[in-house]
Amino acid sequence: MSQVALAERLGISAAAVNKLERAEVNGGITIGKLSQVSAALDCTLVYALIPNSTLEQTVLTRAKNKAADILGYAAQTMVLEDQRIEDNRLQEAIDQYADQLVAKGNVWKTTRPRSRGES
Repeated sequence: MSQVALAERLGISAAAVNKLERAEVNGGITIGKLSQVSAALDCTLVYALIPNSTLEQTVLTRAKNKAADILGYAAQTMVLEDQRIEDNRLQEAIDQYADQLVAKGNVWKTTRPRSRGES
Protein backbone atom coordinates (compact mmCIF):
# COMPACT_ATOMS: atom_id res chain seq x y z
CA MET A 1 0.00 0.00 0.00
CA SER A 2 1.37 3.41 -0.90
CA GLN A 3 1.92 6.15 1.64
CA VAL A 4 -0.82 8.18 -0.07
CA ALA A 5 -3.36 5.34 0.22
CA LEU A 6 -2.45 4.71 3.87
CA ALA A 7 -2.63 8.43 4.60
CA GLU A 8 -6.18 8.51 3.20
CA ARG A 9 -7.21 5.57 5.39
CA LEU A 10 -5.69 7.22 8.47
CA GLY A 11 -7.01 10.69 7.63
CA ILE A 12 -3.52 12.22 7.65
CA SER A 13 -1.08 13.50 5.04
CA ALA A 14 1.39 11.33 3.13
CA ALA A 15 4.17 13.31 4.83
CA ALA A 16 2.73 12.28 8.22
CA VAL A 17 2.76 8.63 7.10
CA ASN A 18 6.39 9.04 6.08
CA LYS A 19 7.10 10.48 9.53
CA LEU A 20 5.32 7.49 11.14
CA GLU A 21 7.41 5.07 9.09
CA ARG A 22 10.62 6.81 10.18
CA ALA A 23 9.44 6.76 13.82
CA GLU A 24 8.79 3.02 13.54
CA VAL A 25 12.26 2.38 12.14
CA ASN A 26 13.83 4.48 14.92
CA GLY A 27 11.70 2.87 17.65
CA GLY A 28 9.76 6.06 18.35
CA ILE A 29 6.24 5.04 17.39
CA THR A 30 3.71 4.53 20.17
CA ILE A 31 1.68 1.37 20.57
CA GLY A 32 -1.50 3.46 20.18
CA LYS A 33 -0.38 4.89 16.85
CA LEU A 34 0.82 1.49 15.66
CA SER A 35 -2.62 0.10 16.55
CA GLN A 36 -4.28 2.81 14.40
CA VAL A 37 -1.99 2.00 11.48
CA SER A 38 -2.67 -1.72 11.84
CA ALA A 39 -6.43 -1.10 11.79
CA ALA A 40 -6.04 1.04 8.65
CA LEU A 41 -4.16 -1.87 7.06
CA ASP A 42 -6.92 -4.28 8.16
CA CYS A 43 -4.46 -6.01 10.48
CA THR A 44 -4.40 -7.04 14.10
CA LEU A 45 -1.55 -5.65 16.17
CA VAL A 46 0.14 -8.35 18.23
CA TYR A 47 2.43 -7.07 20.96
CA ALA A 48 4.35 -9.77 22.79
CA LEU A 49 7.15 -10.17 25.28
CA ILE A 50 9.00 -13.40 24.61
CA PRO A 51 11.20 -14.64 27.45
CA ASN A 52 14.81 -15.57 26.77
CA SER A 53 14.62 -18.40 29.28
CA THR A 54 12.05 -20.18 31.42
CA LEU A 55 10.33 -18.32 34.25
CA GLU A 56 11.95 -20.72 36.69
CA GLN A 57 15.44 -19.94 35.33
CA THR A 58 14.75 -16.20 35.36
CA VAL A 59 13.66 -16.32 39.01
CA LEU A 60 16.61 -18.49 40.03
CA THR A 61 19.12 -16.26 38.23
CA ARG A 62 17.63 -13.16 39.88
CA ALA A 63 17.70 -14.86 43.30
CA LYS A 64 21.34 -15.91 42.90
CA ASN A 65 22.34 -12.41 41.77
CA LYS A 66 20.52 -10.84 44.71
CA ALA A 67 22.01 -13.36 47.16
CA ALA A 68 25.49 -12.76 45.73
CA ASP A 69 25.06 -8.99 46.13
CA ILE A 70 23.93 -9.29 49.74
CA LEU A 71 26.36 -12.00 50.82
CA GLY A 72 29.18 -10.53 48.77
CA TYR A 73 28.85 -7.35 50.80
CA ALA A 74 29.07 -9.38 54.02
CA ALA A 75 32.03 -11.38 52.67
CA GLN A 76 33.85 -8.17 51.78
CA THR A 77 33.30 -6.87 55.29
CA MET A 78 34.70 -10.12 56.69
CA VAL A 79 37.78 -9.82 54.46
CA LEU A 80 38.39 -6.37 55.91
CA GLU A 81 38.19 -7.94 59.37
CA ASP A 82 40.65 -10.67 58.30
CA GLN A 83 37.92 -13.36 58.36
CA ARG A 84 37.92 -14.42 54.70
CA ILE A 85 35.35 -17.05 53.63
CA GLU A 86 36.54 -19.70 51.18
CA ASP A 87 35.08 -19.22 47.70
CA ASN A 88 33.36 -22.63 47.66
CA ARG A 89 31.72 -21.95 51.05
CA LEU A 90 30.59 -18.52 49.86
CA GLN A 91 29.06 -20.07 46.73
CA GLU A 92 27.23 -22.65 48.88
CA ALA A 93 25.89 -19.85 51.07
CA ILE A 94 24.78 -17.90 47.99
CA ASP A 95 22.96 -20.93 46.60
CA GLN A 96 21.24 -21.61 49.93
CA TYR A 97 20.26 -17.97 50.40
CA ALA A 98 18.96 -17.83 46.82
CA ASP A 99 16.73 -20.83 47.58
CA GLN A 100 15.42 -19.02 50.66
CA LEU A 101 14.69 -15.89 48.65
CA VAL A 102 12.73 -17.93 46.10
CA ALA A 103 10.80 -19.76 48.84
CA LYS A 104 9.87 -16.46 50.48
CA GLY A 105 8.94 -14.87 47.16
CA ASN A 106 11.44 -12.12 47.91
CA VAL A 107 13.32 -12.13 44.63
CA TRP A 108 12.34 -8.88 42.91
CA LYS A 109 12.33 -6.40 45.78
CA THR A 110 15.60 -4.51 45.82
CA THR A 111 17.42 -4.29 49.08
CA ARG A 112 20.72 -2.91 50.15
CA PRO A 113 22.76 -4.18 53.06
CA ARG A 114 22.30 -2.10 56.18
CA SER A 115 25.29 -0.25 57.52
CA ARG A 116 26.15 -0.34 61.18
CA GLY A 117 23.83 1.77 63.26
CA GLU A 118 20.82 1.31 60.93
CA SER A 119 17.81 -0.62 62.09
